[in-house]
Amino acid sequence: MQLKRSRAGKKENHGFVIFLAAMAGMTVISRMGDSLMVPQVEVGPLEEMALEYPVEIEGRIGTKEKKIVYCEENLCIAHVPVQKNDMVQKGDLLFSIDLEDLDEKIRQAELEVRKIELQIADLENDYEKQVNQQRRNLSRAETDYNEAAEAAANQENTAYADMEKARMELEQHERLKPDEERKRNFKEDSGESSEEEDSGEGDTLASWNQKEKELRQKYEEKKKMYEEAAAAGKEAVKMAKRQIEDAGEEVTESNAASLQRMEKEEMERNLGRLRDLRQKEGRVYAECDGRVLKCAVSAGSFTTPESVMILEDFSQSFQFEGITAEGENVPVEEGTKCRIEMTQGNVVLEDVAVSQVTEEEEGAIRVTAQLDSGSVSQSGSAVLSFTKESKRYQNCIPKSAVCQEASGYYVIGVKESSTILGIQWTAQHVPVTLLESNEEYAAVSGDLSEYDKIVFRASKKVEGGDRVRIIDRDGDSFS
Repeated sequence: MQLKRSRAGKKENHGFVIFLAAMAGMTVISRMGDSLMVPQVEVGPLEEMALEYPVEIEGRIGTKEKKIVYCEENLCIAHVPVQKNDMVQKGDLLFSIDLEDLDEKIRQAELEVRKIELQIADLENDYEKQVNQQRRNLSRAETDYNEAAEAAANQENTAYADMEKARMELEQHERLKPDEERKRNFKEDSGESSEEEDSGEGDTLASWNQKEKELRQKYEEKKKMYEEAAAAGKEAVKMAKRQIEDAGEEVTESNAASLQRMEKEEMERNLGRLRDLRQKEGRVYAECDGRVLKCAVSAGSFTTPESVMILEDFSQSFQFEGITAEGENVPVEEGTKCRIEMTQGNVVLEDVAVSQVTEEEEGAIRVTAQLDSGSVSQSGSAVLSFTKESKRYQNCIPKSAVCQEASGYYVIGVKESSTILGIQWTAQHVPVTLLESNEEYAAVSGDLSEYDKIVFRASKKVEGGDRVRIIDRDGDSFS
């Protein structure tokens, strides 16, 4: 009987243990389910800060001044020992010219100079001939003028003398005109017959009248001849004077000669450069330490009026120059302090001021920064960086904590609430206005206080009123 009771007691104890184990298992399962169902969130406070905008602009450091190398055009290149991006020192050979080709170009240039000298000589001789001819024409015109003036004066004087002679003869004849009154008295005293008197008187007066008519006609003819001689002489002198004026016009030298002289000067300068190059055996050397930025020739090619090479002159000051991407809004302005780091050479420059900001085509921005003398000694790729700060905002949170819906922006805050399970953390949506944001943080305004706990991250979507479990960054639960 006791044995039966003992066995029965053992069975009851065993069943109780199983019940407890089942309850524990159910609790574990319940908590596991609860942990899976309840969103796990990481929270944090609002912070006062200024938003930072880190900016990086890729570019390169190079010299401000460039050394441009030219050469007489149409020369054959014999050798080019350098190429683009090569470093050179002062006195290094950059390229050399084929000497046979150079000698031929010098010979052709000398011939061209000689040809143009002959052309100038011909033009000068023609000009001298024109000047001499003009002088002769002027001398002849002056002689003709003097002769015409003298002849005109002689003819006028002769005609005047003939006219005066005729006038005097006419006046003398007029003084000899019979006195009719005197003759009539004489007839009455002498008792002569009237017929005889009338006959003699009529013959004498008619003869005088005839003579007077002849002399007056002669005088008018001589007067007309004088007037014609005076007019003809005046016209002859006028024409001779015009001949002097025409012959006296100065002969101007043709512009062709001046143009030829200018062309000759340019040819002589080119010839001088070719001869200087020949004295250097056709070799062109670097005039400074630097780096080859451009090399436009190769062995066998011919030079053009364009530059043959462009060198960075390391004796000059250096500068950074970079261009932003098209349409990229970069908050940079002149005077901005920045940091410049070369990708090679382990060169870092701090507190370098931006010296120039230029807007390029299609919205790109060119940024230039002058570097202190001696801060760098060679060119290369570099990155300019700086941080632009906004004004200080009272309420700043990680950008990931700002949510957006159709009605606007909001953040998720958490607060303690009493439930059947005890004190729990529940979520609530707080509408906010997004003031400004960068890649990491956002500044907001709304019904917020410095004591609020804002959800920064959540394991799943959190709705208003949801119960949440706060965890730290390592995943440890706080409720």
